[in-house]
Amino acid sequence: MEIINNVNLKKYTTYKLEGVVKKIYFPEDVLELKKLILKLKKDNIKYKIIGNGSNMIISSKYDGVLIKLSKFDKLNIEGNIVTVGSGYSLPKLALKCARENLSGLEFAYSIPATVGGAIYQNAGAYQSSLDKVIKSATILTDNGEVITLNKDALNLKYRESIFKHKNYICLEVTFELSKGVYEDSLKQMQENLKSRKDSQPIDYPSAGSVFRNPRGYSAGKLIEEAGLKGLRVGDAMVSYKHANFIVNVGRARAEDILKLIKIVQSEVALKTGIKLECEQEYLE
Repeated sequence: MEIINNVNLKKYTTYKLEGVVKKIYFPEDVLELKKLILKLKKDNIKYKIIGNGSNMIISSKYDGVLIKLSKFDKLNIEGNIVTVGSGYSLPKLALKCARENLSGLEFAYSIPATVGGAIYQNAGAYQSSLDKVIKSATILTDNGEVITLNKDALNLKYRESIFKHKNYICLEVTFELSKGVYEDSLKQMQENLKSRKDSQPIDYPSAGSVFRNPRGYSAGKLIEEAGLKGLRVGDAMVSYKHANFIVNVGRARAEDILKLIKIVQSEVALKTGIKLECEQEYLE
């Protein structure tokens, strides 16, 4: 198993945060993963499974270790059924499926996540999300069992899944896609990518949308109307381009981002009575 010591968080979070984590492990397979977790539990060491770090704020004071399942990247396509490891890149998967004339994952092409990280969050964009195409997921339970859960058991809702409430690790996901035409899928993916570039602050490190959209409202619009664009804490700033993004304009730490999130929540609640719910995960 590959192990890297004294990990620079800039390499493993899309926020490019300042800070160092003791170790990051790259298990080769389920057996190595199970053994690793048993040892960490026995030694009372905190751990966290990460994907691309694209929806995560890791504290510079985090005293645990990270586990990255990038070697869980097998892909099998049979007809319209796609089974893929949790460490596989979601944009890469969307493009691969399009090339196989399979449709349903075009929306995912612009989401910088791994398959496992995306399922954890039930990632979505452009009026679609993973729950629309997922069939089942193979998971590792907290007692070391490998089981398969169907779509309903995964409790996939808006930015929600069973993984947020149980100590389960996603190992593999099966999607059921529909027949498509590569050229049509490619055109849609390119349009989505252009829309992302036009509307989101991709020139600075970020972790995507910070807050869930309250029912009937746009979080970004609420923040903008509260006059909070450009608000800064250290090098963490509410984006001028899209108010539901916090960007790292220099050497931001997780603590700067967290403080800015709380200020935005407080100001929006004061002006509108709406409490914005953060969809990014804070690891401390």
